Amino acid sequence: MRRLPISIQDFAELRQEGYLYVDKTEQIHALLQTGKLLFLARPRRFGKSLLITTLREIFRGNQELFQGLWIEDKLSWEAYPVLLLNFNDIDYREQTLAAALDQYVDRLAAQAAVRLTSGDYKSKFLELIVQLSETQKVVLLVDEYDKPITDLLENDAKVEEHIGTLKNLYSVLKSTQADHIHFALFTGVSKYGKLSVFSDLNNLLDITLDRRFATLLGYTEPELATYFGEYLARLALTQGIEQAELLERVRFWYDGYSWDGTNRLYVPYSTLILFEQQTFGNHWFATATPSFLLKLLRLQKLPAYELEAIDADTTFMDSADVDQISIQTLLFQTGYLTVKRLHFSAFGEPIYTLGYPNYEVQQAFQRHLLADYLNVSTGRISASILNRLQKALHAQDVEAFINILKSVFAAIPNTLFLAKEAYYHSVFYLLLNLLGFTIDVEQLTNRGRIDAVLELQNIIYIIEFKLSTAKIALEQIRNRGYAVAYQNRGKPILLLGIAFDTEQRNLADWQSEQV
Repeated sequence: MRRLPISIQDFAELRQEGYLYVDKTEQIHALLQTGKLLFLARPRRFGKSLLITTLREIFRGNQELFQGLWIEDKLSWEAYPVLLLNFNDIDYREQTLAAALDQYVDRLAAQAAVRLTSGDYKSKFLELIVQLSETQKVVLLVDEYDKPITDLLENDAKVEEHIGTLKNLYSVLKSTQADHIHFALFTGVSKYGKLSVFSDLNNLLDITLDRRFATLLGYTEPELATYFGEYLARLALTQGIEQAELLERVRFWYDGYSWDGTNRLYVPYSTLILFEQQTFGNHWFATATPSFLLKLLRLQKLPAYELEAIDADTTFMDSADVDQISIQTLLFQTGYLTVKRLHFSAFGEPIYTLGYPNYEVQQAFQRHLLADYLNVSTGRISASILNRLQKALHAQDVEAFINILKSVFAAIPNTLFLAKEAYYHSVFYLLLNLLGFTIDVEQLTNRGRIDAVLELQNIIYIIEFKLSTAKIALEQIRNRGYAVAYQNRGKPILLLGIAFDTEQRNLADWQSEQV
């Protein structure tokens, strides 16, 4: 078996050392025919850096590295001077970004044996491009363009400073792109700095949602079977299951990312770690806890259940204003939500339905979100509480279920409570999702909107929350005929009205009946 390219981001190293490579060069070739100045956003650890270094070797004319790949005989392999700006290598925390860029451009010039005479980073960058392009136009590759912004999103002053510095740097491309630039690609996690940073580049083509490049990064299921067949067989043996069942499990955990609503992709990092360690787990999620996003969710008081089945148009998806960006847009751009479905309005405008991509992201994010709601560490959300809730629901023991919920709410600090049903809904919703049940929150019927529908193998719960009384909650379920839509499922239906007491900050009362 070929070695797995875990954390190998340099294409030359990957090929020379014999690591496994999923051939994406046919799509890369199409990319090169698409435009001169391109922009691509993808979540972290999705292969952006490998794409950048692959392009570097293509434009250096290193055909020998592409032997056996689709693109091997499709290019003239003409060599160009290549400038690669990797913001992972720029230290802007101990000094200003301007000072860091000044040093970085000096380093790039030294590597290219170019002697600079200009005084500041912008002038040096311009001079470097002009000098390098004296014999052949320059290829500019920028990796993680937005890192100086995303790293400091909680510091408004620094974000504005860095946007200004980056805009100043890239403004030189306006005057150089015609005569000095052959090709440029900017990659990053987000779009929320794009409009500000690249405001002078009005012909920058954004291919993030371009359906032609929906599978450029990430692994498709056919690619998984073709390139990782031996690893799948070994993992099936380790897990003690048939390969078909294993593939279903891998799909459940790590598949699901999409930028066109049709093609589904496996997370490269999680997939590689799975095959290396032979263990399912939160591999991608564990590399960076989204603490800032959780804080923003709390500040915006957004109910947890409003992070699923979100319909968004292109304006929403392309939101690039750091000050006005919505949390849902931010979650999409950073990889915690993905395109579940693409449809079109009556006028042909694309409408994207967003949701969690897979089990890894959903359960890990919701566990962190619940911990944030409860003001405890994720480790404090004990498996015993979740197991007890699960057993109570399966046994249809509503009293035990309510008592466990009461113990959870009793432990929440008073300062966190909001006198709104949405807060209670969110905690309830997150708890039940972590149990692995199918739960629909705010389910719409022709008679009204049900607060929650919980479907188990042996029973369906229809639940209504109120800040008044459990009696009123139960009467609403009855009077509006919420159960009618579920009576053809062949399962008993239990109606459950729950009342919250904002003064006691806990569940006050409940009533139930079976239909």
